[in-house]
Amino acid sequence: MDKKLVQIIHATFRKAFLSINPALTNYTEFSKKLATHIKTKPDENEQYNFDVALDEVFNKEFSASGHFSRAFSEESGWQPIGHGRYIVIYDPFCNSTLATKTFLDAAVGASIFDERGGFVTSAIMDYQTGLMAIIEDGRTIFYQIQSGDKMIFGSITGPQILADAFIVITLESRREREHLPRVSKIFSDAKRIVINSGHIYWLRLATKMIDGYLDPVGGEPLYEMFACTIAQASGCTVTDLSGRPFDPAENLIHFEKNPQYLYYPVAATSAKLHREILQNITR
Repeated sequence: MDKKLVQIIHATFRKAFLSINPALTNYTEFSKKLATHIKTKPDENEQYNFDVALDEVFNKEFSASGHFSRAFSEESGWQPIGHGRYIVIYDPFCNSTLATKTFLDAAVGASIFDERGGFVTSAIMDYQTGLMAIIEDGRTIFYQIQSGDKMIFGSITGPQILADAFIVITLESRREREHLPRVSKIFSDAKRIVINSGHIYWLRLATKMIDGYLDPVGGEPLYEMFACTIAQASGCTVTDLSGRPFDPAENLIHFEKNPQYLYYPVAATSAKLHREILQNITR
């Protein structure tokens, strides 16, 4: 992998972190200056000032690097940004709507492909803590974005059975909760359940802070899925409902044809736990 890409991601993520973190730790400032509603997008997600401001940070930095030809973001869609060798797909602030309600589980995720559609790398950063993960030479490396120091995560062996597992599931909307019986076994058997979603949970899965993450009903658009490779490269199992492993290059083809294409992920820190979760989701 081009080491310059790693430097670009580090520098861009750090700039974004420094621009938004003070507001996340001073909610008065956040609510007065940043959480201004702009519009409701077609999928009923909200768009806020900070979504657009962060999108501009990423677009400007990626454009100035000279390494990219195109970029896709949740806020802007596909944009030509230069004549480089790579394309980048990113979400500048995942969970922005929740952030305005003080649920600050917010992160940025970015994934890079070469001009032929081959997967190159992904990165995720927690906007509150500055914990960043990036795939280097096929494995996930963790950093503290402010200091640049490497961090050690994911070395412990996670639980092998659902009864010992901390599971995050995304039955957030009323429409999704209508399908609760499909995952009733997960709710009854898991040690702990959290209902939430977003890039931050791929990061937490990679660090082994959680043991499983699934979105079996509502599904996720692929621009939110590519960063799951952070979890894959740390040893986690990530598949669709049929058990087929997530393939970023293959799914880029789907995404190019249809940006609204939905993926239904089931992920766990161990293959054994993943099998049990998958077996207990009814169709």
